[in-house]
Amino acid sequence: MLSVDVLNDIPHKAGVYLFKREKEYIYIGKAKDLKKRLTSHFKATAGKSKLIVEEADDLEVILVSNEKEALILEANLIFEYKPKYNAMLKDTQVYPYIRISDDEVPYLEIVRSRKGAGSFYGPYTNVTFTRQLFEVLRKVYKFRTCKRDLKLIKKPCMDYHLGLCSGVCVGEESTEEYKKRLEKLRTVLSGKFSDVVEYVKSKMEQHAKLLDFENAAKYRDVLLNFNKVMETQGVVLPEQVNIDVIAGKDNTYLVLRIRSGYLIGKLLYEFEGTLEDFVEQFYVSKGSETPEIVLVEHKTKELEKLSKILGIKILVPTQKDELYYQLLDKAVENLNYEIGLILSSKAVLRQMKELLGLSKVPYRIEGVDISHTSGKNTVASLIVFENGEVKKDEYRRYKLGDILDDYESIRQLIKRRYTKHELPDLIFVDGGIGQVNAAYEALEIIGKKCDVVGLAKEEEIIVTNHGNIRLDYEHPVLRLLVKLRDETHRVANTFARQLATKKSLRSFLDEVKWIGPKKKRLLLERYSSIAELKKASREEIEQLIGKKAAESLLNELSYLKDI
Repeated sequence: MLSVDVLNDIPHKAGVYLFKREKEYIYIGKAKDLKKRLTSHFKATAGKSKLIVEEADDLEVILVSNEKEALILEANLIFEYKPKYNAMLKDTQVYPYIRISDDEVPYLEIVRSRKGAGSFYGPYTNVTFTRQLFEVLRKVYKFRTCKRDLKLIKKPCMDYHLGLCSGVCVGEESTEEYKKRLEKLRTVLSGKFSDVVEYVKSKMEQHAKLLDFENAAKYRDVLLNFNKVMETQGVVLPEQVNIDVIAGKDNTYLVLRIRSGYLIGKLLYEFEGTLEDFVEQFYVSKGSETPEIVLVEHKTKELEKLSKILGIKILVPTQKDELYYQLLDKAVENLNYEIGLILSSKAVLRQMKELLGLSKVPYRIEGVDISHTSGKNTVASLIVFENGEVKKDEYRRYKLGDILDDYESIRQLIKRRYTKHELPDLIFVDGGIGQVNAAYEALEIIGKKCDVVGLAKEEEIIVTNHGNIRLDYEHPVLRLLVKLRDETHRVANTFARQLATKKSLRSFLDEVKWIGPKKKRLLLERYSSIAELKKASREEIEQLIGKKAAESLLNELSYLKDI
């Protein structure tokens, strides 16, 4: 644990602070006044701040000139290091992006994440729309999509002959001209889709004036195709304005992304934080391009600050602003629909039965996960979903001792749980076929039967005892299983951290002279950590365990300067 003495050298200046444990960042925050903000962390007697200070063994601060710098630096550091105590923005599904590489002669591709170098545009609603848009833009801007070494290319490929690539790789176009056209494309991908329409119209008219009706017809077809693709997403506004509409409820946030009057994205995220924190992470950490206007349900002073820092208008529409008011209403309507789809849709559960070959509709699902620290303090979490809804009051946590074998841990948990309790419709385990088989083995030992499925994290493959199943990333069944997996993981890891903190105090007391089992139990019932014990007064400790034992304990505590 960190000593409060570290605050002595902290200035009353703006900056970013980073709590660390064994070289790993566990929490990153920003402050207008570092001294004041960090002092509040150390004074906390409960909650996340208390856990952070107890677990950290080092503290770094980075001074900046103003709040804007602090905001950007904090968001970038959180995005890079993903500290476990920071609320993180989680996609409820995998959204596609269009990436422009950073090669000397850039190529374009559709990707499912923002990993790697280059420029990313999106996210978009779904892969189908993104592919259709990508193909139309290829016909207009003729960019390359191959990743080959251009030095090895001797002749044009089929894309060049089909009019989908300019042939820059073989000198049919100069690199400079190619890059100029890509700059126009970047403007389009940033949301100015009207540029595509204007460009194609000008080309169509140019060829028509030259009586080149064949090429004029080609550009007409491109224009019709583009309008058809965009209209599948919905023409939202008559004016060509870029707007994001944000609605939040039950730790779920929905963003409607409107560009040039077209709805190009309906994005859903899980986030255990405020609207202000969501806006900050969405536009800074995730690097989403900022629109001209952001519509929200309510506005605060913090949002007003963000509005100035990000250079965007954040508005709460009224009924007088009819179009904007309708957009926000539509976002709320979609959010409620999505929450219902993810958490409580019986149709999804019926679909799950058919797709996974289950014996019954899984109206009640119990999910389990194992967590430990290098084989120590092994714990298990058990969470409950009923009709797709979280039942937190029925969550259970189990101590399993010091077991390094995850399979054996699952076997023990299944036997302990279902020897005494009724089986659910489905048991979900975080893991692959080994974890699934371990659960079935335990059920067989206690003479009970129940369907078991797992989720292999690397590729989100659903694992059953009769084979693996791959579903589209956007499929509601997979989305529900991912939510189950994430929740079991969160609960197990939280319990493991709490247990490790408690056990560190128990281990310390084992080494203190004049403290036997009875006094040790009294101390553990009163104090949850060494840090909490150090804050206690001599009189309080003496009253609990007597003067002789208290003196011995205080002497040992005095040597723990950095705990």
